[in-house]
Amino acid sequence: MRLIALALATALVAAPVSAQVVTDEAIGRPQTPRPAVAAGLVSSTDANGLVAALQRAGFTAEVKTEGRQTSVLGRIDTLPFQAFLGNCNPSGGGCTDIELYAGFSGGQRIPLERINGWNNRTRFARAFLDPDGDPALQMDISLQGGLSADSLRLHLETWGAALETYAAFITSRPNAAPRTGASAGTPPAAGAPKAGTQPRR
Repeated sequence: MRLIALALATALVAAPVSAQVVTDEAIGRPQTPRPAVAAGLVSSTDANGLVAALQRAGFTAEVKTEGRQTSVLGRIDTLPFQAFLGNCNPSGGGCTDIELYAGFSGGQRIPLERINGWNNRTRFARAFLDPDGDPALQMDISLQGGLSADSLRLHLETWGAALETYAAFITSRPNAAPRTGASAGTPPAAGAPKAGTQPRR
């Protein structure tokens, strides 16, 4: 799985990277049978379905294919992110796992203690430093068992709010607390995807 780099207000730059989806089968665990899901619930999706769900949640989104790997590029205002699908069938559909990821580069180094502090005060999405020491944000959504369309939209909106909050946090003064919602201010300008970054599993 990969990343999206966000350029901070001082102009942050990066370059694309391919994605790799890890499934239960790939790491040696047998896949468990999926239970029956009530009609009207979203229990799986594919790249096009995820684009539609993101657009209903107010994001812009498009399918991105690199070789045999497919992901979804999304954006909220000026903040880009990448969405990966996992636990899919061999044709690439029927995916029950969604991973949302954004990586930031080009700003001042952020101590791990500040990242840990953000995680202690913030729910749902998790922050961390990537292998280059740059801040990143990740959130997982499981469709197993089924979600209503409204519930999926709310999960995606939660991601958007967390991403805006995190972008404001990493550009704030070291002693500043995370800002939320409308108080988050103007988000940093977005850059191109950053190469060589891999979300932690």
